[in-house]
Amino acid sequence: MAARIDPAIGPAVWKGADFVNNDEWIVSLSSDDLAEIDAALGSVQATGLPVHKITAKEFLLPNLGGALKALADELETGRGFAVVRGVPVERYSEEENKFLSLGLCSHFGNVIPQSRQGDWINHVIDISDQMAAPLPEFDHVLQRKQLRTNHRGGELDFHTDTTDVFALFCLRPAKSGGKSRLVSAAMLHNIIGETKPDYLEALYVGYYYMSQSDDNVKSGACISAKRVPVFIRKGDKVEGYYISQVVQRALDNGDFEYNAVEDDAREELQRVSEVPGVAHEFDLEAGDLLVVNNRTVLHARYDYEDYPEIERRRHLFRLWMANTPEMMSKTFLAPSEKFS
Repeated sequence: MAARIDPAIGPAVWKGADFVNNDEWIVSLSSDDLAEIDAALGSVQATGLPVHKITAKEFLLPNLGGALKALADELETGRGFAVVRGVPVERYSEEENKFLSLGLCSHFGNVIPQSRQGDWINHVIDISDQMAAPLPEFDHVLQRKQLRTNHRGGELDFHTDTTDVFALFCLRPAKSGGKSRLVSAAMLHNIIGETKPDYLEALYVGYYYMSQSDDNVKSGACISAKRVPVFIRKGDKVEGYYISQVVQRALDNGDFEYNAVEDDAREELQRVSEVPGVAHEFDLEAGDLLVVNNRTVLHARYDYEDYPEIERRRHLFRLWMANTPEMMSKTFLAPSEKFS
């Protein structure tokens, strides 16, 4: 019988049911806040800096900046997520919204690239049916051997990204559906530890990762040299890291196999997340900025119905921020290389 692993404790241990009729996780922007954002946008555009060169020093928010700093602390030591609500995205062009979203996100950490091609601001939009790039910045995306999940529609299972903090800035929601879903990594850890301790032990050992060849600095795809733990213990706290499709790709292409417990433990993560009341589910509205501590919260989305016209489709910007030394790099590294 597996030894019992002590449960994680602290504010990062929560259930979605805790937020029913509770909107403390939403920060609504005031007219003064919007005026500061507008002034900061005008200021950084006047400098002529490219968008990825902007930092919190350039995107000055004299009063709102203090509130965002407190929110960044909440991400690190509290529940691990928040929504900043009320940016009037319709007032700005797409290019202006890029500057605005990155400027806001720069107050949560150093913005880092999300691919070898850069993608400091990554589009979350379904372009799987597009034969030609709707914008020049999609050229390299359509040349990939397989589109990333953020460029395809449909449901996404619970996973993390490869960063410290990630953000989603909503330009347009879907025609219907597409709820965002968050789950506490520490709560998953505790539930699995209570019900299936042998599974929890397997998750501490982790899995091999294999990224797509398009993402690797070295030529061709490669499998990580070691297993990547799903859970890591840090005192009373627990951090999580898991990307299901990258784990499955390694299994499909590698010359190894997992035992029955290790294999099913991957599915248990999803099963527990689907238990009613465990995940926090909500709609992102146009002008919402969702910010998440990627090390303590897993995210997913439901399937959705979209518009046929590309200019009306569900469209979000995704940004990655780093606030730990191991993530603060201007060079993108795929998970299989990062953990080699």
